[in-house]
Amino acid sequence: MTTPTQRVLEIARDTGYAGIEARAERLVTDSAEVRATAEVARPNDILTLNGVALTVRADGRVDRQLLETDLGSRLRICGDLGSPYLLAIPPRAPGLATRRAIPGTRDALELARDRADTAGIRIAFEFLGFGDCPINTPAIAAETVDGIDAIDLVLDSCHWHASGSQPLESYPVDRIVLVHLNDAPNKPPRQIEDADRVLPGEGVIRLQDLLHDLAARGFAGPWSLETFNPKYWTEAPEQIARRGLASLTRSLP
Repeated sequence: MTTPTQRVLEIARDTGYAGIEARAERLVTDSAEVRATAEVARPNDILTLNGVALTVRADGRVDRQLLETDLGSRLRICGDLGSPYLLAIPPRAPGLATRRAIPGTRDALELARDRADTAGIRIAFEFLGFGDCPINTPAIAAETVDGIDAIDLVLDSCHWHASGSQPLESYPVDRIVLVHLNDAPNKPPRQIEDADRVLPGEGVIRLQDLLHDLAARGFAGPWSLETFNPKYWTEAPEQIARRGLASLTRSLP
């Protein structure tokens, strides 16, 4: 998160990763970084751009104007970097009930899908396990995307853990295009934040249960490492990349 995207890509390439997920937080405010990354990116180097929030109002309706604005900048970046996917997440909306949030989130997904389709990009939807997110379990996520064509899915091990680590019975695993693998400390799952994340195998998430469940449903990758913990950002990114790859390799079957 503190390293320029083009340098992240170079480090990933040198370390042995197949590619990266680019962070929109850096790129939407820095056109020079977009250009620098585009100059070094090869085909298939950047799988997704993270991401766009499917903002809904307190009454549950989609904020179309805000979403249109956010989509415009992010889809342009996807095109510049050759990323085939734009990751979309539901809102963190304390007090907004799930039943009221689902229709607006579905409207937002359809809007995002239609705008992305004109740019040749696909939308990949990821539920968030946070307690203040109304779309915060695999079952609710499955209901949210049910019947909406051309929406892919991203599953995150930390959000799966925060949601209760339930089997993915109703979750459409066949629509997953990427799984984020990370771990979490021993604290109440619903209280876990992104900054708490640790490398796979260094926390309490039942990663092997998740991996077994995914394998049983036919998913075999790709996998992505997310290091949102600010403690890692104080270390050399090359070192974290190597540690992360080793952690992923040990965790995977």
